[in-house]
Amino acid sequence: MSKIPLANGRPNTPESQALLAKARWKINFIVSLIALTVGGGLVALLEFFTLDPSIDKNFVLHLLIDAFGLAGILGFGFFSLGFIASKGAFDILSYSLKLLILNVFAPKYRQESFPKTFYDYKVKKDHEERKAIYPLMILSLAYLAIGILLLVIYTNL
Repeated sequence: MSKIPLANGRPNTPESQALLAKARWKINFIVSLIALTVGGGLVALLEFFTLDPSIDKNFVLHLLIDAFGLAGILGFGFFSLGFIASKGAFDILSYSLKLLILNVFAPKYRQESFPKTFYDYKVKKDHEERKAIYPLMILSLAYLAIGILLLVIYTNL
């Protein structure tokens, strides 16, 4: 068992925080890589089974262009939404949905533990750590660049 002292559930030494940030970066990178690869693979499989390969002489290159390009565009779109959400743009939507669900299903919990006003909720959320997933942005732009590079090759053939 680790003997690192914790404050609010987080390590309080700079070294342990740096290790935690590096581990979080690696995990986000791996998850983003897997998600983009699976998304691109699904696009390629969908096109493989729906398009006629006899129409295009470079059918495999066509599949790769669409797979990398679409995965990159969608990944960057998800990163953009996450970045905007990390700045607090969707807090009113989050508060209202939680309030609706708590009023319908758990009114006693709402009276006891949930913030009474949106201002209280916003102050509570502003003290929480909210970060965008930058490995997703890097990998999405890399996938998009590969898709554009393959498109340039495809058009020059």
